Amino acid sequence: MYLVELFDNVNDEKGTIIHTPYGNGHKLSNGVISLVGDGIDSFTFTINPSNPGWNKVRPLVTLIKVTDVNSAELVFDGRILKPIQTMTANGEFHIQFLAEDKLAYLHDSTQRHGEYNNMTVRDFLVEIIAQHNRQVEPHKRFEVGEVTVTTNTDNIYRFLGYEKTWNAIQDKLISRLGGHIRLREGKYIDYLESVGELRNTPIRLR
Repeated sequence: MYLVELFDNVNDEKGTIIHTPYGNGHKLSNGVISLVGDGIDSFTFTINPSNPGWNKVRPLVTLIKVTDVNSAELVFDGRILKPIQTMTANGEFHIQFLAEDKLAYLHDSTQRHGEYNNMTVRDFLVEIIAQHNRQVEPHKRFEVGEVTVTTNTDNIYRFLGYEKTWNAIQDKLISRLGGHIRLREGKYIDYLESVGELRNTPIRLR
């Protein structure tokens, strides 16, 4: 039981409903959310010409949300990438889109070259996110939330180059110290030692 809404841009507060679980509403041809646990979640969906979202999507500008209407939980919140137009065997046109979770905003910035020492894990992550925030629009900025990953001395020594922010987090923190990055409430980035069971979990819209 999912509700899917398109938003023209970050300033669009009303949105356009493109899929409703109720019988008399608009429907997507199909949709699958992949919750990867350790990484950036994605949502693949197919839309047809009768849907009000047809021709409304602007890649990397249009936003999309998927809400579980039973629990009122927001299960996906992200932006849409480029479309792929397809035609079925009976001649019907459809457009398939791939959307990516807001964590993908961390691909939109690069880190500044530098040497970082005498810092806790949290302080280092705060510095990485601060560099990201200085380069992107306000709606792409994050705050560091809960950090439970530590080292034996709680003191790290790292170099940063000019890598994408997401790659820097993966290489300088997760690959060396373990733990998991979680986006909470669309704003807070938590770096947790454990978040329970991690698996690729697809959610299908029907």
